[in-house]
Amino acid sequence: MSELKFGLIGCGNLGGTHATCISKIDGASFAAYVDVNEAAAKARLDEFGGDYATTDVDRVLNDDSIDAIYICTQHDSHASLAIAAAKAGKHILIEKPLALTVESCEEIASSVKEAGVILMPAFKMRYYPLIRRAHEFIPQPQVLVGQMMDTRWADGMWAQDPVKGGANVHSQGCHTTDILRYLSGSEPKTLWAAGGAISHPGHPCIDQCVASIQLENGNVASWIQGDAAVGTLVSKFFFELFGDGKSVTLYDRLKKATFSDGKETWTEERDEEEGFQLENVEFVNALRENREPEMSVLDGIQATRIVLAADKAIRTGEVQQF
Repeated sequence: MSELKFGLIGCGNLGGTHATCISKIDGASFAAYVDVNEAAAKARLDEFGGDYATTDVDRVLNDDSIDAIYICTQHDSHASLAIAAAKAGKHILIEKPLALTVESCEEIASSVKEAGVILMPAFKMRYYPLIRRAHEFIPQPQVLVGQMMDTRWADGMWAQDPVKGGANVHSQGCHTTDILRYLSGSEPKTLWAAGGAISHPGHPCIDQCVASIQLENGNVASWIQGDAAVGTLVSKFFFELFGDGKSVTLYDRLKKATFSDGKETWTEERDEEEGFQLENVEFVNALRENREPEMSVLDGIQATRIVLAADKAIRTGEVQQF
């Protein structure tokens, strides 16, 4: 795989972001672009170069020159496209969430295993350097807080649709739950949550969630997710870790982190958000080295599993077991 050729399914904003990232990596490029809107596919072809643009997914899946498929479509199509790509023998990078149900996630996992292909879920926040630095500083925090609060999502946006996107908590919550798993160094044991359709009254999907998680290692985490407003001091993304007299606060869209070792306090900064570029570098390297990427199918399943447990806890008032 000295020269990697990719097919992009879904040529909207995220597809364009990934294409930009790949354009900065030597020996990798997009050759084919697929979208239900042919004009969108042709626009990406004109922008990034390649062989063709089409509305026909099968054309790309049956193209022997394509090594891997990027799935950057609406959430309800993730499972069917990933399964089809695996059966076609294509490696896969799939945007979050892996799927909107655990059953669909597990079907993807089975198809990938049976086909013997590599699948990497695209959780860009795992690749922010300061997230990794915080995990190294406190590998198993005794108390962990994760928050992602957004401006109110428009009623008509596709991600707010209960089928296509699942609304805010289901759509974006997997980012937060994945980082909580990563930073905690443990898996969840029990979860209780409160919330509901608060900013979109009457909507079938929850849009605000406050959850308490007991971890298998005995430590605890708090998860806050919603679209009531963005925190002005901490930004949309905010995490805090506490353990053994040390603490870390991550803020400013994870570009800043303030560390304390109990004696001294200091702040580290990054000039820009690097997650998208670094996750693409990892995917390309995994393909070249014929190895599993750092992010696995299990990570995608667990991120969705925690979100769905919170949804059930909110609807039933019952503590959820993992």
